[in-house]
Amino acid sequence: MPMKTSAGILQGTDYEFTMKIPPEYYESLIHEAIAHYNCSSGGDMLTQYFHDPHLQVWLYESRQLEMQELMVRIASPATVALYNLEGSARLLTRGRGALDIEADSYQILRLQPDSHRLALAEGRHRFLFLFLSPSIQSLMNQESIVAPYAQPPSGPLGQPQRDQLLSIYQPVLKGDIWRLKRQVLLLDVLFHTLDNAGVQYRLEDMDVYHNDYQTLNSVKSYIADNIDKKLSISHLARHFGVQPTQLRRGYYRVFHQHLCDYIRDLRLDKARRLLTQTGLPVQEIAWEVGYGSAAGFSRVFSHYYQQAPIDVRK
Repeated sequence: MPMKTSAGILQGTDYEFTMKIPPEYYESLIHEAIAHYNCSSGGDMLTQYFHDPHLQVWLYESRQLEMQELMVRIASPATVALYNLEGSARLLTRGRGALDIEADSYQILRLQPDSHRLALAEGRHRFLFLFLSPSIQSLMNQESIVAPYAQPPSGPLGQPQRDQLLSIYQPVLKGDIWRLKRQVLLLDVLFHTLDNAGVQYRLEDMDVYHNDYQTLNSVKSYIADNIDKKLSISHLARHFGVQPTQLRRGYYRVFHQHLCDYIRDLRLDKARRLLTQTGLPVQEIAWEVGYGSAAGFSRVFSHYYQQAPIDVRK
């Protein structure tokens, strides 16, 4: 079925999508990841996505017959650890210019929506994007991660960390054991990278001294338990007896994420699991995650993941 762009956060034009992944990519498939295969006259690309409690991961493999520029499309600003395991590339960012990304290297990036292009040279490429959750970001001193358009922390990828990243291709473990092992493995690589890059951690977590910390923590738990219900800021403020502005600003101060973004992320994450693990119709999934209509849910889902719900289910 023809598509105008490839799947996921890296998007290029004139690709075709097929549900059948070629045999030469079988060894590259990761347990419990959602995989897509795209091809064009200029090359092909295997896209895989999975998430753990603290990370979202996009993994790309491509074979380029010619140099190509891919758009980096994300829905909201994010802190990303980018690992280049094979090939060379150049990241082009509006306002900063070009950043060369060599093989066996890492970059700690702050990505803004729709402002980046990744130029891939001819040959084979393999990239791993680790999107850090707000809980991970809250551990770090944000001043130690440079602004979006400055030179990012970067360095060579050591052989132990490279081997760890490649071990996610293991063919044996599955289920809960594999998900836990994968989470520990990736967090170990990530924190080793942050230490090498000189990223500093908070010496003291001042958030716990916020006057409304206990209330805000209760708000977060309430949202997770009632994700299928109406969860506007005004509703939550009334339920917990605080002012909407106080709730909105306090939540961002403590958890380093906008409250509306947290609600949306939880809803779409649950929706993605329901799409891939159940046969529920899209309309019922929309209701299960708090959307009143399938059309509204599909619009938000497609913008966030750059894929329609029906494509994720396939």
